[in-house]
Amino acid sequence: MSVNNDKVRSLWVPLRDANLLIPNVAVAEISSYRVPSPVPGMPDWCLGTVKWSGEDIPVISIEGVCGLALQSNPVFSRLMIVNSVRPDSTVRHYAVVTAGLPGLIQFGPETADQVAPCVNDGLKCIVRIGNEEAIIPDLDYLQELLEIELANAA
Repeated sequence: MSVNNDKVRSLWVPLRDANLLIPNVAVAEISSYRVPSPVPGMPDWCLGTVKWSGEDIPVISIEGVCGLALQSNPVFSRLMIVNSVRPDSTVRHYAVVTAGLPGLIQFGPETADQVAPCVNDGLKCIVRIGNEEAIIPDLDYLQELLEIELANAA
């Protein structure tokens, strides 16, 4: 039996109108949904901040970043706490609103049946596995966007 080390432990995360595929290591925690406190001067896709692990962290909507409709019904929603991908960042963590609990998946080059590029800056590509599609976010872009918007709002 051969072991394939090319696969990445990932999370298949339900959003309202799509799925997100993100490396498991990028996620610190999945927590229950809490209504964020608004932050004046931030774009609509930044829903505000919540307390997590003793700090206020921004809460974003991936759908909002991509120009899609924002979630309006938090029923079954969760907050996915994402780790910083930039060691020197002022944003050490942020939360993404999900539409439910994620599932684990081993993802590698041969896992996807189809890969399509994305036209949105916040997304790397769309992958199809069987009958399901998921978007792979550009975590570096999302974090940079958050850093810029938080600095502008301060």
